[in-house]
Amino acid sequence: ALRAYDASVIRKKGNEAKESDLNLPDNYRVATPQKRGRDVNVATPSPMSLSLLPLSNAADDDDDDVSRFSDIGIELEPRVTKKIKVERDAKIHLPPPLEGDQNEDQFWSARNEDIEFTEEAFKRKSIFHLNSFVDGKFKQNKGFGQFVEQSIATPRFQEVPECVAPMIADMTQNELRDAILDDPDWGWWLENTKSSGAGQVAMWLKRVKVGSFIVLRHEYERCRYTPDWLKERNESNGTLEYIGPVYIIGVVTRKIKPHSDEEKQVQKQISPCESNDGPLPNLCLVDWKRIGCKNDLKEETQKYINRICQPTVVNICNDFEKVYTDGATAGSLRQDLWDNSSPFEVVVT
Repeated sequence: ALRAYDASVIRKKGNEAKESDLNLPDNYRVATPQKRGRDVNVATPSPMSLSLLPLSNAADDDDDDVSRFSDIGIELEPRVTKKIKVERDAKIHLPPPLEGDQNEDQFWSARNEDIEFTEEAFKRKSIFHLNSFVDGKFKQNKGFGQFVEQSIATPRFQEVPECVAPMIADMTQNELRDAILDDPDWGWWLENTKSSGAGQVAMWLKRVKVGSFIVLRHEYERCRYTPDWLKERNESNGTLEYIGPVYIIGVVTRKIKPHSDEEKQVQKQISPCESNDGPLPNLCLVDWKRIGCKNDLKEETQKYINRICQPTVVNICNDFEKVYTDGATAGSLRQDLWDNSSPFEVVVT
């Protein structure tokens, strides 16, 4: 029982586990591991999801914790790769001529050297929490499945005015927000939140860069838009059961310029669904690569995540000097989000 307790503590805290947390002999000292950076190379999810299956991950590098505690006979379960099974690959593809045109504009261009999906990059680069299409009143999340399956992300709202689009790269975030608000037709349905909406679009277009990280959440068990890969079959009764609440981590691989030919090509490839009434604006392409259970996060991390559920897009964990509620810091929050997530990959059937 004591060893089982110790194993659960180590799984929860990993390298942050202290000797005082465990039932160790008086003369035992825990070794301090050499941390290594992680690099996850997994395919990008695509639509028509059928199931979520565990696979053992032979390339797992989480053996730091295993070797650290091996002397006391505690065996940790190996981290697994989640496998999304789909019928076809619907990842967004761009024709080479359009990619060449975009690369002439450095603000919108895709730069492969900026795309790092590693633990070290996650601990230092900008992270944005995105809550598009979430209806908290009715506990529905219309956009989660489509975003992950089609490798896209957007705060939605409305397309910026066409006359403003060519100036986005040269504007400050505040200048872009004001230019959006100058259009009387923009956000007419937002009423008293129009300024907030324009500010979020401006932040998304200016701050999110190729290589930035995006975090999505799904928390509603009875959401009718829940993708099948967030359900696992109960062997005892044969029913499909929700595995959430979960969060997904992705990295931005492409910023799509509003009103461009490239945007039109992307919008044509986005599957129509109930989550949007027309072409989705303000798009980024994203490789979604890690998934974690929210309930496995430390209590202070869960409290932080719960507090940032509004507005739609938030630049999170960005103040490295601040100590948040319950002693959490930007560094500890980022580490917890990474450590409690696992890689996932797609298999096209």
